[in-house]
Amino acid sequence: MVGVDIVDVSRIGEIIMKYGDKFLEKVFTDDEMAYVKKGRRTNESFAGRFAAKEAFMKANGRKLPWKEINVLQDRGRPFIRYRGRDYDDVSISHERAYAVSVVVIDESRKTEGNPEIGKRKSENGNP
Repeated sequence: MVGVDIVDVSRIGEIIMKYGDKFLEKVFTDDEMAYVKKGRRTNESFAGRFAAKEAFMKANGRKLPWKEINVLQDRGRPFIRYRGRDYDDVSISHERAYAVSVVVIDESRKTEGNPEIGKRKSENGNP
């Protein structure tokens, strides 16, 4: 399944200005907030992570709890950690006006009876 989302960076900036930490703490994990706040273009980064969360939900075909979707980086590449599983097929791009994300979930990697798919591999290739 594929999920795509685009976000207006200024809209995220306006929401942050209006609701501040209340919005951030509802949508983003502590890890996400710490990472974004280290950078210079925080509104773009928050918008990119917001788009990734939305794209992940679309790829799953259902609404999911915001803070259970953790958008992280591994050597500069984004991935999503959701309920202990990692999803590597994540792309985020942003510029001053828009942020976009694409998430691909490989249906062939599903396990029977478990809607969750994908698992980050250790350096030796084992899950």
